[in-house]
Amino acid sequence: MSLNYKNIGLLLSFNTINVVLSIINSTLMVYFFGTSAEVEAFFAASVLGTAVSRFVQTGQLVEIIIPRYHKVKQEESPQAARSIIATLCNFMVAAASVMVIVFMLAGQWVVNWLVPGFNPSVQQHVLEIFYWTGFLMPIQIATNLFQGLLTTENVYGKAEMTNTVSLVITIVILLVWGQNGNVYALISSLVASVVLQFVTVAYYLRQLGYRHSFQWRNPHFSPRELLRATSATTFYMVGVQIYTFLFNAALSMLPAGTFAIYRYVEIIYGKVANIFMLPISTVFFNDINQFIVQNKTEQVRSYVSKNLNFSYFLSLALFLPFWAGGSYFIWVLWGGSKFDATDAQKVYELLCVFFFGLVLLGPYMLFRKLAVSATKPDLQYYLWGVTQVCSGGIGYSLIRWWGFEGIMIQTIIHSMLMSAVPICTIFWLKKNFFGWYSPTEVLKITAGLGVSLLLGIGLQLFWQPFSYYTKLADLGISMVLALLPVLLYLGCSLWLKVAEIQLIREKIGKKWNNQWAKSRPS
Repeated sequence: MSLNYKNIGLLLSFNTINVVLSIINSTLMVYFFGTSAEVEAFFAASVLGTAVSRFVQTGQLVEIIIPRYHKVKQEESPQAARSIIATLCNFMVAAASVMVIVFMLAGQWVVNWLVPGFNPSVQQHVLEIFYWTGFLMPIQIATNLFQGLLTTENVYGKAEMTNTVSLVITIVILLVWGQNGNVYALISSLVASVVLQFVTVAYYLRQLGYRHSFQWRNPHFSPRELLRATSATTFYMVGVQIYTFLFNAALSMLPAGTFAIYRYVEIIYGKVANIFMLPISTVFFNDINQFIVQNKTEQVRSYVSKNLNFSYFLSLALFLPFWAGGSYFIWVLWGGSKFDATDAQKVYELLCVFFFGLVLLGPYMLFRKLAVSATKPDLQYYLWGVTQVCSGGIGYSLIRWWGFEGIMIQTIIHSMLMSAVPICTIFWLKKNFFGWYSPTEVLKITAGLGVSLLLGIGLQLFWQPFSYYTKLADLGISMVLALLPVLLYLGCSLWLKVAEIQLIREKIGKKWNNQWAKSRPS
């Protein structure tokens, strides 16, 4: 079976727009706030909000509930299946609300653990921002769950379009209110974004026929099952929070501004990773579930292999242009009085590491979906929980010993450890489902990468560092540096007949020929 290019392409289109808007949004944040204490306080408060979301385990519960949803929908009715989502949403929103209250009551103690390196006045500011934004988390959790329902119903693009609109609103608010470095512009834009996403996703669900019910008992999914399902994920979430607090604690002890730099990098990388990798894993999850239910073992292995090859090709296609011209482009976007050349160089180096980590993100996302579908999810989450704690200890030590370089080393180590868990689980427990990279395809793709890297190195040696030129010249240099190596990479892939690129070329060529035939006079 070929990859589902139509649905992947639809998600890629919307997510591409969202990445552009996110870059604009982050650029405005850098221009208006730089690496100030105010923006570091906002980012730290956001980490607390994320902690609430992770404790409630939206993503993990959606992964667990989808197989049950499909089963009830097939055996009972769509309405019965959707009632499971309603019950789950009620419990999750209630749990998130309780957690927000607990965090607020224990606020100073929590902040001291999260960012011990911040001075007391900044810690107090973190707490004040969380008081304003904390209760957005239950709304966001409901939105994420409903977006998962849209995807489960094979409704692609709606959630991404909602994110597009919310990003536009965020940018407008920053332009109007954020020019004086007013942190409440960030708070207001966050509030507007979360509320707008919830309202629009609720509207799409209503069009789908979903009617929410505030029931706490459900014949298809009882509270006891919910507790049993969350026992392992709760262990995992505790591990995640230990990792988060250890990592951020070490980060807060580095020189002022480093915390903000890391968060800016995380925002950009997260959006880019989502635009390209999430569509592959989302469509993969829906398709692979059908193969497993139908017990099509050979198709499972083949489909896993195709997606792995494609993710490897795609991750390198993303890494190449940024590695070659990213430093010049970052300086064009962010360089200024509040963000100097040293800051820009740190962002570039860290983003290079993050983008190279996409090579590991692909197999992690694919094998994670496969492991959750084909094995006992509880085992995965127990193993991931232990991995998070171990990785947190390693990361804290690396950052305390080696500072900024420790962050980059930890980024790769954490990705490797997390990827190893689902890969090993499938290999040991479901070897008949274990698909792997095609050695021939990997060799072809890597050969294309090697040639393109040599070109990129040659081009980089030709120009001076980014701070030597005007921003207009930097923009031109960045485009040349990014474009030529990636074009060579694509050309080598076509010349070497990389399988998935050949399929894409054939599909585009076939569609073009059909359109041309229709347009010709009979």
